[in-house]
Amino acid sequence: MLAQDQRRIDWINEKKRSKHLRRTMSNSHLTKAVCVTAVSIIVSVMALSDVNQRCIAENNGTMSNDFLLGTWYFVYEFNHIGSIPTCTCPYITFTRPTEEELSKYRAKFDSYDLPHKITEDSLVADNGYVKGLVLGGLETKTYIIDPNNAMGSGAEGYEVYVYRRINEKFAFFWRCAMRGHVRWLMTNDRNATEEEKQLAIKDRSEVFNKLIRKYCVDICY
Repeated sequence: MLAQDQRRIDWINEKKRSKHLRRTMSNSHLTKAVCVTAVSIIVSVMALSDVNQRCIAENNGTMSNDFLLGTWYFVYEFNHIGSIPTCTCPYITFTRPTEEELSKYRAKFDSYDLPHKITEDSLVADNGYVKGLVLGGLETKTYIIDPNNAMGSGAEGYEVYVYRRINEKFAFFWRCAMRGHVRWLMTNDRNATEEEKQLAIKDRSEVFNKLIRKYCVDICY
């Protein structure tokens, strides 16, 4: 009986050691997974920051915010895929912010390391669903989302956009985070003709070798 009891005690102790080892290994794997995830997030944020910095350096032409005041329609999307035309007509309206709006944005974003400052020259951008504030007086502008909105605005708390004037009616728009792979043609004339649109993009290097998806067309396909 003593030998059997000892074997039983040894068996119980072995089970306890095995359980402890499995728990230790599981915790170790969990710790490693958390560390890897944290590193991935940090690398992602750093990479996005590098993209934004490069984008700002490469697109430093002047672009008055006064030019953007009013409603702009996104009529062409340039990418490497293309698609059938659509009568969907995305738009964005730019207005000057009130002092109350500026105070709200400053209270939220003053602690952020924004590429551009919040000033009276900033613009409120409203696409009918989400509002935000556009900062900066050059082609590259910082976009911060309305503090009351639950949506995020990029890994850094903001996004950097490029607005490039073509002529009085047309401008290019793209997000720096997209690295120029997707760009848009905007117009402040909802009734701009197809000939005017084609003339605006003729020989433009920004959209060279890209396919066009047309928006705001008269017929829905």
